[in-house]
Amino acid sequence: MSTRTAEILADVDIVQIIGEYLTLEQRGDNYWAICPFHPDKNPSLSVSPKLGIFHCFGGGCQVGGNAAKFISLFEGLSYGHALAIIARKVGKGHLAPEVVEEAKDIFEINEIVGNLYSQVLFSNSELSKRAREFLRDRHITQETARLFGLGYSPNSWTWLTNRGLNRELLLKSRLIKSTEAGHFRDFFKNRIIFPIYHQKKLVGFTGRTLGTAKKIPKYLNSGESDWYKKREVIYGWHINGNNIRRSKQVVIVEGQFDLLQLHQREITNSIAISGSHFGVKQAAFMKQNVREAIIFCDGDSAGAQIGIKLGSRLLEQGIQVQILFIDGKDPDDVARHRHRFNWADLQGRLVSPVKFAFEQDGLEAGLTVASTHKNKIKLGYALRELSELSGYEERHLEHWLAEYKKSPMGSGPIKPQDTHLQLKEELLLLAAFKQESIPVSKYLRSKLRIDGVNLKVAKTAGFIPELAEESKFATRLHLLAQVTDIEKYTNDLKAHLTLEYLGKDVKRLKRKLKESGNITYLKQLEDTVKRINKIKLRLKTGRDYQSHG
Repeated sequence: MSTRTAEILADVDIVQIIGEYLTLEQRGDNYWAICPFHPDKNPSLSVSPKLGIFHCFGGGCQVGGNAAKFISLFEGLSYGHALAIIARKVGKGHLAPEVVEEAKDIFEINEIVGNLYSQVLFSNSELSKRAREFLRDRHITQETARLFGLGYSPNSWTWLTNRGLNRELLLKSRLIKSTEAGHFRDFFKNRIIFPIYHQKKLVGFTGRTLGTAKKIPKYLNSGESDWYKKREVIYGWHINGNNIRRSKQVVIVEGQFDLLQLHQREITNSIAISGSHFGVKQAAFMKQNVREAIIFCDGDSAGAQIGIKLGSRLLEQGIQVQILFIDGKDPDDVARHRHRFNWADLQGRLVSPVKFAFEQDGLEAGLTVASTHKNKIKLGYALRELSELSGYEERHLEHWLAEYKKSPMGSGPIKPQDTHLQLKEELLLLAAFKQESIPVSKYLRSKLRIDGVNLKVAKTAGFIPELAEESKFATRLHLLAQVTDIEKYTNDLKAHLTLEYLGKDVKRLKRKLKESGNITYLKQLEDTVKRINKIKLRLKTGRDYQSHG
C-alpha cells in the first residue's frame, strides 16, 4: 500500500461509509448487515470499525476488504476510482492518485477532473497562489476547502484540454467545448471550483471567477443535462446529509460560500440551493428527511423574494418553516468572523414565512404564503397571525381565500403579481376609498410629487368605479371595505411607503459616498439609517407614526 493510500484510509470511518449503502445493526464491537454480494437472508456481512475492514461470512461469499474495496464492488468501479471517491469524502482529494486508467463514464471523468482541480489548488505552486489567497481572504480554512473538495481551474483555456483525458467524455460532460474553428477550450478558466454531488455521484461543478472583467459571469455552472439538473441538486448534502437526517432540521442558504461559512461555525445541518431553481423534487426530498427548515436569506430584495418562494414551497410539503433575514448582509457576511457570530442570538430573529412576506410585500404576499398551507389547522394559525399584522378580521381573510379558490384562476397559490399594488398605488386607492385628503409628511409629499401621484384626483366623482375596472384595484377595494381599523392601516401604509423611499435614499447616498469620498454623505447616510430603524421599531411596537407619516 502506498503512503498516500494509507493516509487517505487512515481517517476513514468505514461504518459511516458502508452505512450510506446498507442498514447496519451493532452487535458487540462490530456492525452487521445483509450482504449485497450474494443471496443473503441473515446478516452475514460484518463491519469492524476498529480494523477498518468488512468481511462476509456467508457461505461461499467470503468477500471483504477496506472501504474503497466496498465502494468498488458495490458501485462496479475500479479500485482507483473508489479510492478517489473516499479521498474526497474525507477531505483529501489532493492525495488521490494521478489518473492511470481511462475514464468509462461521465461520473468517473468528473471525479478524475475534480481531483485534478483539487490537486492544483493545494499544490502550493504559483499556478494557484491567487486562488489560495482568495479563499484565505474569505476566511475559508484549508480544512473546510479540503472537506468540500474545492479546487482551482488554472487561468488557461487549454489546461484541462491538454491533460490527455478522453476528449469525447470531456465534451459530453461539458468540461471542455469545441469552437467554430474546430479547436477545443476548457469550460472553466481561472475559477474556484465547487464539486456538485447528487445521489452520491459527482454530477457537475460550479466555478467562481477570480477575473475582474464585467462581461464574465461571477458564477458559472455545468450545463444542464440528463444527470445534472439545478432543480434537483442540493449542494452540501453529501457532507451534511447525515446530520440533517438525525436532527430533522435543515438550514438553507443560497450560495456555496454561505454554506462553507456556516459549516465552519458548526452549523453542520446546512445546505445550499440555487434559489431561482428550487424545484418540486428538492422540496419533496426535504419532506422525506426533515420536519423543520430555517431559510437564511441573502440580505437584499432579491434574497427576500427567494426566501418567500422557498418558504412557500416547503410549507406546501408540510414542513415547519422559519426565515432569517439580516438586512444588507448575506449569511457569508454574518458568519465570516467567528467572534461576531452567535447562532443562538440569530435564532431570536426568526420569523414565520407569512409575517416575512407581509413585512416585505404587504397583505397580498402574506395571503399568498398562507394559501400554500394544506393543513387546515396550520392555515388557521397563519390567518390569525396575518389578521394581527394587518388589522383585517380573520373571517374576512378566510372569505377572501375561499372566493379566490372558487375562481377559475384559483387552481394554485395566489400570484403576487396578479393582485400586488405598489405602495404609492395603495395610498392613491386609500384616498379614493376614504374620500378625504390623507396628510403626509413633507418628505413623503416631495417623493410622491416626483412620482406624479396626486391624491386630490382620488376625490373625483367616478374615480373608484374607474379604478375597479382593473382586477387588482377591485380586489383591494373589496378588502379595504372590511378593514376594522382604517387609521392603523393608513399609518402602516405611510410608514411602509416612507421606508421604501428611505431605502432608495440609502442606496443613492452609498453610491455618492463611494464616488466622491465626501464625509457629508456618510453623515447623511447614518442619519437615514437611524430614521429607518426608528420607523421599523414603531411598526413593530405599534406606536404612532405621526413623526414620519
